[in-house]
Amino acid sequence: MTEIILKDDVEQSKIDALLSFLKSTNIDAEVKITNLNQVRHSSEFSLSSGIWKDYDIKAEELRNKAWKR
Repeated sequence: MTEIILKDDVEQSKIDALLSFLKSTNIDAEVKITNLNQVRHSSEFSLSSGIWKDYDIKAEELRNKAWKR
């Protein structure tokens, strides 16, 4: 799956024209409207959890070690 993200508020007529063009070239396309704040929050969390997914690390242990220094 490939995503195209439109960053500004785009007029519906322009979105319809884009979808029409994509479908005319046999590209299956759909519009999905997402709240930008939700996208930023979820991508930040999944990035940080992905880095440590193979490690047995607990946040509370890290905090305790950090405060002892």
